[in-house]
Amino acid sequence: MVNTILQLTVRDILQRPLFRKAETYASGEALNRIVRWVHIMEVAQVGHLLNGHELILCTGIGWHEDEELSVSFLRQLIDSGASGLCIELGTYAKKPFDKMIELAERERFPLIFFREEVRYIDITQDLHAHFIHQHHRMVSELESLSKQLNQLLLSGKGIFPLLKLLHETTGAQVAFFPLNAESQFVPQMPRAKAVSYYEKWICGEILASPEKNHNLAHRPILALDHLFADLLLEAKNELSEFQTLALDRCATAVAQEMMRTKYIEEKRRRKDDQRVAEWLGGKRTPKDIAGDILSIKPSAKLSSVVVCLFDPDALPDDLQEGESLLVQQNMVARAIFEDEGFYMLQTMLQEQTVFVLLDQQSQVKWKDRLMRAIGRLQKSERYQENSLFAGIFGIGVCANDLSGAKNSYESARESVAIQRDIGQVASPFFSDLHAYRIVSALKKTGMLPSLIEEYIAPLTRYDLKKNGQLLITLKTYLAFSGSKQDTARGLFIARQTLYHRLDKIAALLGDDFMKPDKRLAIELALHAYEYTHGIFA
Repeated sequence: MVNTILQLTVRDILQRPLFRKAETYASGEALNRIVRWVHIMEVAQVGHLLNGHELILCTGIGWHEDEELSVSFLRQLIDSGASGLCIELGTYAKKPFDKMIELAERERFPLIFFREEVRYIDITQDLHAHFIHQHHRMVSELESLSKQLNQLLLSGKGIFPLLKLLHETTGAQVAFFPLNAESQFVPQMPRAKAVSYYEKWICGEILASPEKNHNLAHRPILALDHLFADLLLEAKNELSEFQTLALDRCATAVAQEMMRTKYIEEKRRRKDDQRVAEWLGGKRTPKDIAGDILSIKPSAKLSSVVVCLFDPDALPDDLQEGESLLVQQNMVARAIFEDEGFYMLQTMLQEQTVFVLLDQQSQVKWKDRLMRAIGRLQKSERYQENSLFAGIFGIGVCANDLSGAKNSYESARESVAIQRDIGQVASPFFSDLHAYRIVSALKKTGMLPSLIEEYIAPLTRYDLKKNGQLLITLKTYLAFSGSKQDTARGLFIARQTLYHRLDKIAALLGDDFMKPDKRLAIELALHAYEYTHGIFA
């Protein structure tokens, strides 16, 4: 443990030669206040001039004849976070005011009196020299710490040695909370106490109000803009600048180690993704896949499974760059999906990224959780030149066991194929595409042109020639089940305009266009038109 973590306190300052004859009014707690600078102040209004942790020297010239003003001066020092007040008695302030002493004792604020003339310039020179020397030592020791952290990173021994070094350097309690993994503490503590500690610092109100907890510092462990862990440092007294800077350096080292480890793990998984491809192709049994999963994560639930397929606009031309991008993005995806309750398997098929997701939360709001995860994925690559998740994506049917993965994959592919024809949809779940699935099947038979021609061709030709807005009017009218009021409101047009358009539609399609059987065929034709020409609004 290095000496610079022992910051200069009021108690330490009173041991220095220039304070031998000082008279002190202070409790033991008050003497433990940290002093980071010393400053001479004689004006009465000082609240806006202080940064905190200053030892103030004065003669009382600005308030010595006014007890209320002296109390106001002291109150400003306390509220501004000053560490103590030294007053030279004699020339101006003859004796300490009782109200000042009462306030100081109540607020546990040190008052120091010199009953003989003292050279404040000698005090400031002495203490400033100490602070500057201490700062140089701190920089040197931080540099030494950085070298030790780098050596541990190169040794590949993992995260625990980094945490141990942080504890040995700062003398404080170290707590490490990785997401979806076991917490680590240095020094170690009983499990019951560890759980209580976790609830106190992570789940409680402490981190929400760090300004009230000067003995605690917290650093999130971030990699690729995603949170992977939390690192905390707790000291018995107020944390020193050295301790917080040491925490910063250790947090960076931990992030690098986590990144390196996860990168290696993800790269190994990339080599094994052929097994996932064989599973989706029906060449591996669910039993084989279950064995693979349980060997990696014994606690995994092997129940419901859904496949999510991304069709990127373009992949990097450079193979090595593309491999590195895939590994990095899979790291982020795995963390995000796990955070939303899914265990992820990944593979690449036909230049499409395929995620096989095992729901660990028994399908509770699984669509909401999945869309939230995809939103976070897309947000994570906002500033990247190559995006894997910004293009079209499809989500297959959710199966109740591993044997349904192949069907889920095929339906996810169908969702992507549909969107290639009509454009991206708000809900890319295959189960939500409804009529478009029927239209897709009809497309494969070659029936779409004749369907469109028979049921809505007069409207398409009229709109093309006169921009009559009949197609969108009909689509909206059918969507509102024939409600003229709702249709006019939805189209932002007057009722008379709507009546005119409906009359024209009836003239072109026939007065019976709202009869159930014909209406069904017309709606299907509208979907077919959107399928081949893109969604119109």
